[in-house]
Amino acid sequence: MPPVFKCLSLLLLLLINCSHALRACTSDELCISEQRCNETDDSGRGQLGPRILDRICGVGLVCCDKEQLESFEASLKSTQATAATLGLDFKTDYESCAVQKLCVPRHLCRTGVVNIDGRYIIKPRIDQMSNNGCGIFESCCPTADQLDESQSPLLRHLQDFQYKGCGYSNPKGLYYDLVGYDNHEARYAEYPWMVAVVDMQDNYVCGGTLIHPQLVLTSAHNVGNHSSDSLLARAGEYDLNSRREPHAPQTRGLRSLWRHQLFNKLNFHNDIALLVLQKPFELGPHIQPLCLPPVETSLVLGNLRGAHCFAIGWGDVAGRNKSMERILKRIDLPVLEHQHCQRLLRHTILGQRFQLHGSFLCAGGIEGKDTCQGDGGSPLFCSLPGQANRYHLAGIVSWGIECAEKDIPAAYTNVPHLRSWIDDQAARVGFKLEEP
Repeated sequence: MPPVFKCLSLLLLLLINCSHALRACTSDELCISEQRCNETDDSGRGQLGPRILDRICGVGLVCCDKEQLESFEASLKSTQATAATLGLDFKTDYESCAVQKLCVPRHLCRTGVVNIDGRYIIKPRIDQMSNNGCGIFESCCPTADQLDESQSPLLRHLQDFQYKGCGYSNPKGLYYDLVGYDNHEARYAEYPWMVAVVDMQDNYVCGGTLIHPQLVLTSAHNVGNHSSDSLLARAGEYDLNSRREPHAPQTRGLRSLWRHQLFNKLNFHNDIALLVLQKPFELGPHIQPLCLPPVETSLVLGNLRGAHCFAIGWGDVAGRNKSMERILKRIDLPVLEHQHCQRLLRHTILGQRFQLHGSFLCAGGIEGKDTCQGDGGSPLFCSLPGQANRYHLAGIVSWGIECAEKDIPAAYTNVPHLRSWIDDQAARVGFKLEEP
């Protein structure tokens, strides 16, 4: 037999054999990947094997029970609908971390480190060093132990939330502590008024402060090249590189953006802007507004200097890193007397004739602690006299000379000095600002 006919005969024999091996699925089956068939298994949640038929229908594919797939899809749609009603950001794109394990939010893993104690969650300690490459809010979870969002033990906390008023922090954060981090990290949702201002491509632009469910304060210089239709405000954010926070962040478009009419882009005088959202944020344990201070008086400024004050943001804490910090940072800083700050700044490149404008107040001047590149628009807030774990806004990160240098404080927009402007802008859109 000529060689060409031998080859054709062998090819025909191979096709016949393959037709037996790659048998078509029945009407009750679908041809999908084995991994997908495993993921949709609902036969005892991992206690029994998934309904994979004992034949293949293509390379890497199997015949999988159609009823199993339909049941999974129906359950998924129901869960997504529940999540949408509660304002949750439902995720299914979990990454693999080991054999038959995925990086799943800790509160959605039966064998994770989150436990129920009554109505709230015990605060486990997160150790990133032993987390198999998963994110700080994730657990390397066996596929059989995964829960969906409708079974989340955190839903009760979200549903039972009762708003107490502006300015209340979560002094120990919510649900988790951090282990293996030591760079001034805030705890999750410790300061629920922090807002990330992003552009339409989801690039971080600056920080902001929620002062009303529908109003955000930030710095004018950070949004100077933007309009209301080019920015978004996101509340409930913590880790800029993660979408696995226990409670999903909320994002809102802007109805309008107002910069102070006397803002000077050369010297940053009156460096303040108000963002009016298209619709209000839904308040929860992780999203709450900060109180505003009274109009500036010597007594008000004196109280700020005697208060316990913090600055938060995603910028570089002490000028050590060029890239943005992904986890929200916190530093405690003293507010300085105006003339004292001016004297300190005159010893810098600003020179002996520098005049510190009344629309600024100063904080810091401590070596190794400062708000730096990337913190613009973020809040400086101080404790309210006689009230535990309650704060009001003192300043907005504006500018600085160097970063984290001894006796060189940073300048913040003086919120008490500009309180009347804030009230006027809020009144223009019919919003009354809450008093502590």
